[in-house]
Amino acid sequence: MQNMPEYERYPVSEAEMGQRYKNWVDALSRYTVIAFNVGKEVAGEKYVERVREEFYKAGQRSAKHWLEASGVKEAELADCRGLAKVQDFIDDGYANFWEGHIENSPRAFEKELLTCPVVKPWSRAPELCEIMLAASMDGLVKTLNPKCEAKGFSKLLTRGDKGCRFRVEMQE
Repeated sequence: MQNMPEYERYPVSEAEMGQRYKNWVDALSRYTVIAFNVGKEVAGEKYVERVREEFYKAGQRSAKHWLEASGVKEAELADCRGLAKVQDFIDDGYANFWEGHIENSPRAFEKELLTCPVVKPWSRAPELCEIMLAASMDGLVKTLNPKCEAKGFSKLLTRGDKGCRFRVEMQE
C-alpha cells in the first residue's frame, strides 16, 4: 500500500471522480466570484482594469498552446475560419456546447454557447465573463492573427440570456 500511487489508494469510479472534479470547479468558481467582488469593492475600477490586462496577457501566452493542441496550422489563421477552429476546440474542451456557427466566414466568426459549467456561481458577478473571458479571448485572437479582433459578448448566460454570443472580425 505504501508504494502505491496516491490515486490508486482511494479507488473510485470515473463517474465518481468526475463528480468530485465538478465539485472543485463549483467551489473554485464561487471563490473566483468572491475574490472578484472583494477586489472590485476595495480597489474599484483600477482593480477591474488590472484584471482585464492580466487576462489579456494570459490569452496571449496561451495562443501557442491552443494552436498546437487544436491541430490548426498557422497557414489556416490567415482568416477567421482558422480562429473559429481553435475557439471550437477550446470551447469543446471546457464543455461549452453550441449548435453550429451564426457566421463562419473569412471575414468573421460568431457563435452562441448554450452551456457553461460555471454559469450558476458566476451569475453573482456576470461581468466576470465580460472582463476575464473577453480579455483572454481578445489576447488569444490578436496573437494568432493581429488583423482580427474579438468583439466581446453580446449575450451572456450569466445575465440570464439563452446563450453566450461572441464575435470575432477581420479588421480592415
